[in-house]
Amino acid sequence: MSSETDTDGGVTGSAGRALLVLGLILEHGPVSPQRLTAISGLSRTAVHRAIHALIDRGFVRYQLGKMHVIVTAELRDSFRGAFFSPPGIDAVSKAVDEGLKHRRIHCEIAVLSQAGEVRVVETTAPDEEAEIDFFESDLVSVLLSHFDPVAVTRMTARALRAAGDGANVEHEFLDRYRQAQYQGFIWNGQHGALCLRVQGDSDQAVGLRLISRGSGRHRQRDCVETAEAIGRLLPGMFPNLSTIRE
Repeated sequence: MSSETDTDGGVTGSAGRALLVLGLILEHGPVSPQRLTAISGLSRTAVHRAIHALIDRGFVRYQLGKMHVIVTAELRDSFRGAFFSPPGIDAVSKAVDEGLKHRRIHCEIAVLSQAGEVRVVETTAPDEEAEIDFFESDLVSVLLSHFDPVAVTRMTARALRAAGDGANVEHEFLDRYRQAQYQGFIWNGQHGALCLRVQGDSDQAVGLRLISRGSGRHRQRDCVETAEAIGRLLPGMFPNLSTIRE
């Protein structure tokens, strides 16, 4: 980020503008460029140039499915109290964003922590509130397959306690978990959705749900081709990608 002599909104140089914008993203993020323009006093062009400079440095990125800017996990140890991208998600989000271009596919990125908390962290349908049923979701089964059986038993017991009286583990839940553990993915033809486990060394599991918006007979092909495109962008992302088409 070079230091220039021109000014914009009282801030001198491109480096100064980038630092100003980074500070505002740390304070207000995830935040849109329009909002950054309004609160920074900079021009729209200056804000976009600052964002791109910060992206080039790996400090910030755009959230999947949104034109909102978020600070990457790389800066997590440098700043406290800001909203950061979850660890291990930045590269996944970038690959998904590239792989989805010009495709009639929705995508959700979800994580499952060691504590058993499941949440969708990014989605291409930002206006929809994604709900995940621990015992009914293919995505949960794929996420659980990241962990060893002892951890899965512990998480399942915690989910049963949270569900209250009458909750139990059905055979379908166990069958989905075994399938996900063996394959690393689950295809649901009824919903036109392909759930995949993302390979990684993180303490938390990461998974994707690709949802085709095409016609019924083309849905599986659309999801598989999209998964292959994402996998090419981030090699090693899916453990058994070659078996999906089969």
